[in-house]
Amino acid sequence: MSVKNLFGLGIAAILLIALLVGWGITVRAVGKLSQNKIVLKAAAILDLPAAKMNGMKIAYIDYIRDVQTLNKFYSSAEAAEKPTEEQVSDQVLSRLIANLLIAKESKNYDIKVTDEDVSKMKSQIMAQFESEDSARAELMSRYGWTLEDYTEQVMKPLILEQKLQEAFTVGTDEEGNKYKKQEVKASHILFKVEDEKSDVKVKAKAESVLKRIKNGEDFAKLAGEFGSDSTKDSGGDLGWFGKGQMVPEFEEVVFALEKDQLGDKLVKTQFGYHIVKVIDKRDARDFVSYMDDQIKSGKFKLYIPVHNPFEALQK
Repeated sequence: MSVKNLFGLGIAAILLIALLVGWGITVRAVGKLSQNKIVLKAAAILDLPAAKMNGMKIAYIDYIRDVQTLNKFYSSAEAAEKPTEEQVSDQVLSRLIANLLIAKESKNYDIKVTDEDVSKMKSQIMAQFESEDSARAELMSRYGWTLEDYTEQVMKPLILEQKLQEAFTVGTDEEGNKYKKQEVKASHILFKVEDEKSDVKVKAKAESVLKRIKNGEDFAKLAGEFGSDSTKDSGGDLGWFGKGQMVPEFEEVVFALEKDQLGDKLVKTQFGYHIVKVIDKRDARDFVSYMDDQIKSGKFKLYIPVHNPFEALQK
């Protein structure tokens, strides 16, 4: 063997030893949840995991990025009680794992996020701000994110989840049929009762509006005029919901009504008096229960010393 070849082997051996030492140092630092920039860069290069679900990887760099983002948000929020480190970690891991499972399931349903989807959601979000510049400033202040970061990390996963939920809910594949449940699409007009003294007056007002609807006046128009919650802006529309999502006394009445049927009497709940109308009914499938089962049956493994957010669910 020539001197040149020996020299080359020596250099290769030194590089290999350096790589192994660097890998060992990085792994130990990751095991201590280091947020050092050099460690994070090395962890990204080595593609070190924070956790895996069914072999799908959550990168350590992604875990730390989201932890830092949530901590920044909570430090700027005005909430009296801040979450603990464990609660922040649980939130991060739950979101990242859910995103992995949703992305996998979306492929089975051939669901993709289009530019039109993103543009539509972006327009809805921008409508809450004076300008795009003010939206960018708010995102940077609260999360340390650019609008592009927010689009990739929040908007696209949310759109994918919404589209998957919609597809699963009305799907016909045999696997999802065991999650069938009845849903109703309903509208209401809420008359809030602030205290006992106002109860009689509020009830009388609600009964007078109910009478007007029975006499043929438009439900949505009166909801916009008299409703006292956010649904008044959409004609009282509550959207689709299944049992267990509303207070019991409200559900008992609504699920007993037929399609296009107006409740004959007021419904009294802890919020006040409701006029209710069922718009439609359907047999749907419970997406939340389905996703819970995916987590329950999944093989989850942690590579860092943090709490397992799925421990109770999987037990």
